[in-house]
Amino acid sequence: DKEEQASVHFTQCNLHFNHGWFVQAEAPPGAIFTHFRNVLIRDGKGSIGPHDVALYFVHWLTDLAGAEPTPLGGCEKFTVKFPLPVLNSFLRSFEFVEKITTLTETEVMEEYLKVRWLESVPPKGPVPSGDSAITKMRLLCMAQMNADKVLTGFDELCQRDADLLNVEMARTGCLGQSYSDTLCPAQVRDQPEGPAFLVYYGPAFLQNLGSDPPAKRVSLLAEIYRCARALWPASISKSA
Repeated sequence: DKEEQASVHFTQCNLHFNHGWFVQAEAPPGAIFTHFRNVLIRDGKGSIGPHDVALYFVHWLTDLAGAEPTPLGGCEKFTVKFPLPVLNSFLRSFEFVEKITTLTETEVMEEYLKVRWLESVPPKGPVPSGDSAITKMRLLCMAQMNADKVLTGFDELCQRDADLLNVEMARTGCLGQSYSDTLCPAQVRDQPEGPAFLVYYGPAFLQNLGSDPPAKRVSLLAEIYRCARALWPASISKSA
């Protein structure tokens, strides 16, 4: 019927959705979801639901495996080439992306970050609060297996670098949207400015520390944000 046809058509949409940006919290919500959400509203005319998004990701998963020339090769791609924690994090994220049909970009991102924190192994305790909450939750996702080291490195930063990361990593890139009051600096919440930056390959930078102290890597991440802000000064007109 037409509904089933629409679901299949949706799997072929150009959503400009980078799954790695979401799973690793590499990008702000606007960069991850805004085009995706606009497609739902514009092309789907409000008729696209969570089940359609779920089918999109089933197609995404089979398409990823199907890039190998044989079914066995496709299975090996997931069982051998993908570290199990990475594959699990991708699969775990599907149910959150489905919520973009009813929630805002920032609400989806915030819910995902909280669950990743609560489900991390070893446990990290309750969801953090305060100015550094979003920064810590994003660093946990970005660093993956190095999360404990990187979070310790963040705690060792000078206040100047920590404050900068807390502001820049809490920017949403979405007009009129902010993370919850208890999770981000008042400066970001009360006066949303942009542009919000995506530090390309930021997760890889934290996942491969080499011989560097973790605090040095996190400090360099802060410097990247600082230099980017010098090039593109914050402005309310660029908040989205």
